[in-house]
Amino acid sequence: MDTAAYDLDVIERDGELLWDLHAITNRTEAIEFLYRFENRLCVYSSFVKTIYSNYQLLIPNNSDYEISVLPNQLATHDSFHNIPKEAIVDSGIYLYPGECTGETGLFMKIPCRFGLVSSREKPFKAGLLDIIKQFHNRGDFFLPVIIKGDLREYEKRVPSLHLHTIDVSKLSHLSELQIESLKRIVVENLMDIFKKG
Repeated sequence: MDTAAYDLDVIERDGELLWDLHAITNRTEAIEFLYRFENRLCVYSSFVKTIYSNYQLLIPNNSDYEISVLPNQLATHDSFHNIPKEAIVDSGIYLYPGECTGETGLFMKIPCRFGLVSSREKPFKAGLLDIIKQFHNRGDFFLPVIIKGDLREYEKRVPSLHLHTIDVSKLSHLSELQIESLKRIVVENLMDIFKKG
């Protein structure tokens, strides 16, 4: 990919865009898993209070221990500024590859709302539909984003992505047009994962 539009100085200023992989056992597998979501899951940086939907994942200096999230500086309509940290909420939801546990396709680990069991695991499409319904039933939207530290190991050293979600009620300082544009991009990206998931 042409990196002319990507400002390499950005990752030096914003440590939240340089992800440390030392705690992950199989870094190659984890990085390959993360690449499946490049430009599909938005990335949030609290350092600059920005959500990026157009970015490149780079391994700096051929390192096996770091990966950089490099925003496309020319894609101004794909970046959303003035997003406070309080608007990015831990969902407790994880994505992981089913292939690593003897299944096929993408899977989700979803926390149980009522505490009868700690969580349940479902194929991605069925799990996503359940989550969207849960959010809808309480008048909310499921708008997943990832942040530094969300690339993790799941059970049995399987790579996984922990998801955060955007709390739209904390964005009252933005215009309705900005909020709708953010929601549209996140949902379109999510539907792209859904079609391929």
